Amino acid sequence: TLQIGNVMPVGTMPEGTIVCNLEEKTGDRGRLARASGNYATVIAHNPDSKKTRVKLPSGAKKVIPSNNRAMVGIVAGGGRIDKPILKAGRAYHKYKAKRNCWPK
Repeated sequence: TLQIGNVMPVGTMPEGTIVCNLEEKTGDRGRLARASGNYATVIAHNPDSKKTRVKLPSGAKKVIPSNNRAMVGIVAGGGRIDKPILKAGRAYHKYKAKRNCWPK
């Protein structure tokens, strides 16, 4: 059934369904739309070629096999970047986990 949190093939979902953690290739356990607050949208199905067209968070449209699985819903943690950092120490720890780009 189509409930938030269920994992199912994108071919069985109706058009307009909002999904996350979408498989790019069948069986790769989810590669697309995984960052906080992101989602992809099922646009169209082609039952003849067993392909589904999805709109990714970047705005790009991608054709994937209809038997690829995806989770229904949006990734948690949306609005994470709306809160200001306020302190240099918080910025230090944030960028320490990434690459050597702080301080400038």
